[in-house]
Amino acid sequence: MPLPPDPRLRKLDTARWLAALAVVLLHCAAVPVSDAGRYGSGAWLAANIYDSAVRWCVPVFVMISGALLLAPERTEPLRRYYLKRAARVCLPLVFWTVFYLAWSALLAHLDDGREDARLWLAKLAEGTPYYHLWYLYMIVGLYLFAPFVREIYLRSGPRRRLAWVTGILAVATLDTLYRQATNTGPGFFLTWFLPYLGYFVAGRMIFEGALRVPLPRTLLAASVAVTALGVYALSTAGALNLYFYEYFSLTVPFMSLAAFQLILDSRLPRMAVLAPLTFGVYLIHPVFIDIARRTGLFTGRGPDGWNVPLAAAAIFVLSALSTWLMQRSPLMRRVT
Repeated sequence: MPLPPDPRLRKLDTARWLAALAVVLLHCAAVPVSDAGRYGSGAWLAANIYDSAVRWCVPVFVMISGALLLAPERTEPLRRYYLKRAARVCLPLVFWTVFYLAWSALLAHLDDGREDARLWLAKLAEGTPYYHLWYLYMIVGLYLFAPFVREIYLRSGPRRRLAWVTGILAVATLDTLYRQATNTGPGFFLTWFLPYLGYFVAGRMIFEGALRVPLPRTLLAASVAVTALGVYALSTAGALNLYFYEYFSLTVPFMSLAAFQLILDSRLPRMAVLAPLTFGVYLIHPVFIDIARRTGLFTGRGPDGWNVPLAAAAIFVLSALSTWLMQRSPLMRRVT
């Protein structure tokens, strides 16, 4: 559904393509960053900065959803709401889960290995059939409870909403610290949405102007710097500690709130042609990263970090073009 001619809503299109580009850059930077043997090299340090600088991408996607779904005018029967969300999320979730399980099996076959069917079941139970699809599994829970969150939001005053955001993000940060200390996993995927409710509500509050982050540019720069330094300080050669990359680390919530506010306040272009493609870009871009890595076009092993942003730009363009082509088909349009 096209957005009404409201300049604030147009800014959400800007947030969409920026967040999609940031996701691609993040996953390209993860190639050299995840190579523990290259810790401390020039390429690793540059990739760490890139990765740290875009950790706001997924929270911004959640805040966009909150800005839209918590709007007072979003009144519709529950049945219609759930049918629309099922078409928007569940169909892509099923399609891309099957696609990436098959893609994993193909890559394993090319490596002269064999993908164990039990591993497929484990990936499904964990909500991670491929490393980026966890977001779809998380968003199912968020959309499932969004109508009830909206009712509570509309009946709450600004102070209670702010307390809600602060409390949820604080608990999520403490939970992330606990899991870091105890080395435990994130739990069952249907509960993943709970900490993201903080971003969800904050997105609407920032959109309305009810929540303003003080000194957002300074806060964004400082949180990026501390994130990069934190990953470097906690890691050693051959043993990486990526706690500060977590979406509820001590730095990323501040970074994310500041980034969303700056995007809404900015004069960056809307790029309306990209907005309908961003969901598809998120879904398809790992395929191009895999192809680039296997063909040697992008290995993350260059002498410096310039290959990471160049690869991200090329993969973003290819992903957007592929999504546009897929959307020419009515069937594929429903899953992108």
